[in-house]
Amino acid sequence: MIQDVLILGGGTAGFFMAASLKTHHPSLRVRLVRSPGLGIIGVGEGSTPDLLNFIHGHLRIPPAEFYRAVKPSLKLGIKFVWGKQDYNYSFTSALRLRLGKSDMPIGFVCDEGITDADLATSLMAQDKVFPRSPEGPWPLVQKTIGYHVENAELVAWLEALAARLGVEVIDGDVETVEQADGELKALRLKDGRRLAADFFVDASGFRAELIGKALGTPFISYADSLFCDRALVGGWDRGDEPILPYTIAETMEAGWAWQIEHPTRINRGYVYSSKFISDAEAEAEFRRKNPKVGPTRVVPFVSGRYAHQWVGNVFALGNAAGFVEPLEATSLLCIANECRILTAAFREGGLRSTPVMREHTDRLCGRLWDEIRDFLAVHYRFNERLDTPFWRHCREHVALHGAQKIVDFYRENGPTFCLEAELLKPAQSIFLLQGFWLKLVAMGVPHGRMDRAGPALREEWARTQARNRAMAATGLTVAETLSCLHDPRWAWTPGFYQDEE
Repeated sequence: MIQDVLILGGGTAGFFMAASLKTHHPSLRVRLVRSPGLGIIGVGEGSTPDLLNFIHGHLRIPPAEFYRAVKPSLKLGIKFVWGKQDYNYSFTSALRLRLGKSDMPIGFVCDEGITDADLATSLMAQDKVFPRSPEGPWPLVQKTIGYHVENAELVAWLEALAARLGVEVIDGDVETVEQADGELKALRLKDGRRLAADFFVDASGFRAELIGKALGTPFISYADSLFCDRALVGGWDRGDEPILPYTIAETMEAGWAWQIEHPTRINRGYVYSSKFISDAEAEAEFRRKNPKVGPTRVVPFVSGRYAHQWVGNVFALGNAAGFVEPLEATSLLCIANECRILTAAFREGGLRSTPVMREHTDRLCGRLWDEIRDFLAVHYRFNERLDTPFWRHCREHVALHGAQKIVDFYRENGPTFCLEAELLKPAQSIFLLQGFWLKLVAMGVPHGRMDRAGPALREEWARTQARNRAMAATGLTVAETLSCLHDPRWAWTPGFYQDEE
């Protein structure tokens, strides 16, 4: 029986796992080795609604506490400077909506763009985040939002949460790993301490000290789909720029640039392929686009995942399990899902590491990573914004893997949901079919049913867009909303984020 869990890594992943295990298994002894030698990437991060459900539902943290301690900003989605024209990718299910009384999804009339497809995309287009309440100067808060957070503030809050939950934090660098009978027995620190445990969590980041180095688990490269391998990271203190309610993903000559919004800072980064541009050339292009940027640093990375995430009595998460570039804000999403998955496996398995539970949990985690690869591959394969050597190479050579059958179906039949269960076998649980359809529609990928919507439906589409624009015009900006949420008169509705357990 598992009674003692040792987590290696004191970043976001390690502390989130510690909090998840102690919240749902309070009898467990959970220790976390915070190793200065491992380091933390420490950049601003974007998230999806999944993170809010994890923090406020799964971890049962009141929103007011999180807003007060971490000071997040709010995002409705991602603004893509991408494809044939800019588009807003919200966290809502816009392309599932039907036009009027018809049974036709609105994707069939979005051939000139998806702007104003629903209220969320209209709010994004007008730099608003929430509708205004008719009962006063308050926002009508929706659950379909993500956070922008500064990593340092998030980790500091997580450390305090871990202490409150009874997690033991140990500072030290690992020198050796003791193994026997295919399992880990203990970590020995450089200061001589020996830390034995029943179960180990590898949250050591790119170094993958346990799952990779100690256990020798094979690594599966995503290099045939994702060609970028470096990120240039920078930013500047916010001046009079408005706080935007979205992350920006902007096409660059050899990759793309993000912009993450914080109340007092703007975080910028350039993800690129070193085969198509040098570090110096990337820095020059980046600074031409962003003259306010301060000091920068380069973070090299390798896209892919380990063939197994749960091996023996070791479970890897976050960057120790795999990595893909942050094009769809999936880093914290992966960590949240991995924490939920292991926590549930412990519960349903009676705190035992049984072979069948381990096998299926491991397979589920692998599918999660592969789906993200497939989804990001679609972004690269069909982006026609720039005609540079990098983007030509992407359009000609990006492997779609599991997304190929989805693209083939779309090209023939358009953005219909009639065979969603079949197309998403065995399970595409993150982006769902609506995510793939929105990307293909927004990037102007043609399909065989372009003539399906007649004049009457297009007139209804125009009326729908007009209604959404009008509703969004009265909405609140991020700054106005944050002011309300920090106002002592504001009170969150009890149970707004339900505990999923």
